[in-house]
Amino acid sequence: MKRPDIEHEGIVTGITPSHILVRILQQSACAGCHAASLCATAEQKEKIIEVKNDGSPVRTGDKVVVTLAAKSGYKALWLTAILPLLLIVLSLVVTTWAGASELVTGLCALLVPVIYYILLYFYRDRLKKQFTFFLKKTFVS
Repeated sequence: MKRPDIEHEGIVTGITPSHILVRILQQSACAGCHAASLCATAEQKEKIIEVKNDGSPVRTGDKVVVTLAAKSGYKALWLTAILPLLLIVLSLVVTTWAGASELVTGLCALLVPVIYYILLYFYRDRLKKQFTFFLKKTFVS
């Protein structure tokens, strides 16, 4: 069974020869709740997504749907959340097993994700090539 693609509606904010810039409104899972306006945990973030310009007939201000393959979404989840968590747990286990003090164990657990995310930052251009967004369809604006 094929997993559905991840889709976000957005508005084209800019067009370059190589990319189309699309502004999307990323909502938390509870943003659709009837009490979201009263709740402090419901959040919305505006993001700019770079989509490869394949000659799609779009103009600035057009409403579009940006898609990402579900497989890529799961890979992003793995790289940004699951793997760092596993590394933290591993650092806790190893430093505890090695007999380190609680202070050293705690500092290692804090330092491991910092180093990991710094490495991700340095590899961002290589990773960007693996996560390709596409324009699925265009609405008449």
